[in-house]
Amino acid sequence: MNITCHNCNTKLNIPDHKLPKDKESTVVCPKCREKIQVPAAPKSQPPVDEKKNSFYQRRFEDRLNALVCVDRAELKSKINSALDQMGLNAEAAVDMRGAFNKMEYNAYQLLIIEDDFDPENKGATGIIERMSAIDMSLRRKICIVLISRKFNTNDNMAALHSSVNNIIHQDDTHHMEAFLSKAVAEHKNLYSIYNESLKLVGKA
Repeated sequence: MNITCHNCNTKLNIPDHKLPKDKESTVVCPKCREKIQVPAAPKSQPPVDEKKNSFYQRRFEDRLNALVCVDRAELKSKINSALDQMGLNAEAAVDMRGAFNKMEYNAYQLLIIEDDFDPENKGATGIIERMSAIDMSLRRKICIVLISRKFNTNDNMAALHSSVNNIIHQDDTHHMEAFLSKAVAEHKNLYSIYNESLKLVGKA
């Protein structure tokens, strides 16, 4: 601790470990012999684990972002609960225009759409068409899951024709967390292999 004698202005540097940590003390100035009141030494703080902090910061930044385009409150609650268990940052759009605005300013790795979302504006169709029109390098980074009243869960042919990555039937949404976890993992693995292949041929 650095202190200054109020009588002769001599500057002193007293090691913190030599001072009481919970009460004031008195020292004598070596130059003028004046008594100097010294406040209690500050309690030492535990060392900051920078490596640990950077790990958790990185893990937070690496969390996937999901956009939920669902009208039914009960289904939306079920999806949000599943996304929370998966550790995803979730946002909801109230209509097609709101979804477009969010996608304009945010990056989403998972897009969940109910097939009758914003029915007055054919919201589900409009969003999927817009996603199909974006640059393919961006589209490949987004896993689109369609919640359907018509198609069966994991109907790959229907998913292909609907321009989405996966389909889950509305009657199977009680398995939402397991389904979404698998869909995201498969999508990531698929394009990890794809990207590695591009690197090997010098196109990435």
